[in-house]
Amino acid sequence: AMFAPLLNLMECRSIMRIKANCYPTTSEIIEHEDHVDYPFSHKGAIFYLNTNNGLTILEDKVEVESIENRLLLFDSSKMHTSTTCTDTKCRINVNFNYF
Repeated sequence: AMFAPLLNLMECRSIMRIKANCYPTTSEIIEHEDHVDYPFSHKGAIFYLNTNNGLTILEDKVEVESIENRLLLFDSSKMHTSTTCTDTKCRINVNFNYF
């Protein structure tokens, strides 16, 4: 019920995973390894819970800023990565993988 409004926006028919990330602050921005969430066609979303200077970087090098209440819809079966932040205690987001 907590994520029902987001799931409706995403037009979600079936959830594979909902996962929270909490990245502690670092003295310098650290970029994580490129990855795909699952190696088959599916949809992904990231809901940003706080504003900070961390990023989500998509396969085409588009950088998405972490802005509180932003919802990023993307193809999480394609390469992407994330970073830590330096300007808040932590970077918090919720990842969704779904059909």
